[in-house]
Amino acid sequence: MNSSKIKTHIMLHIRKNIVLYLLIIFAFITGVAAGGFTVGSISPEQRMYLADYLQGYSYIIGNQPHVDRTIIFIKALLQNLQTAFFIWLFGLTYLSIPLVPLTVGIRGFFLGFTVAFLIDYYALNGLFMVLVCILPQSFIYIPCLVVMGVLAVQFGIERFKIRKLPHLKQMRMRRIAPYTFKFVLIIMAFFISSVFEAFVVPLVFKFLFANMFKMKEFIAFLSKQIKWV
Repeated sequence: MNSSKIKTHIMLHIRKNIVLYLLIIFAFITGVAAGGFTVGSISPEQRMYLADYLQGYSYIIGNQPHVDRTIIFIKALLQNLQTAFFIWLFGLTYLSIPLVPLTVGIRGFFLGFTVAFLIDYYALNGLFMVLVCILPQSFIYIPCLVVMGVLAVQFGIERFKIRKLPHLKQMRMRRIAPYTFKFVLIIMAFFISSVFEAFVVPLVFKFLFANMFKMKEFIAFLSKQIKWV
């Protein structure tokens, strides 16, 4: 299949399922917005706890000569695989319409919360961190998440439509194989996102942001000393 046929197939798929794409995108955007608004409602103690966690991560990245990036890669990949598995599993049920958008919305919530917290707490430095560390892999992760959500909801609706047809088991087996194969192809793209998170983000974090966290911690310590004077 050449590139023109692939593009035509993709465009036909999007046109056929435009309502589902809008539904999944809306669920994701709603989750991102909810995560962003949640940052404004957390207490100062919780903000400090999250800031301390990031500072601890920056200390490990900045002071350890050899960071085990294989462990970071495995953790990132397992997290993506977990999301893909649940979306795939929910697509096998008749409840795919509520469960799949909910799962997509939850992942959007985590992304929105992380981005909003970094920008809110670290201002321009946090924005730069988002642009360098989060945005590049999001160009891969978000489309994959949306496509998986559409495939799962579409498959769940089709299963619901044929639930009363004869030879249902045979039809299920024939449909599950291509459905699963599409997920496997999408999961392969997750490898790229996980590689970026494991091998690129720590380097950027170490050289650009580790010193920023140290400087912020020093300024906070200095301001406390001035208050005591």
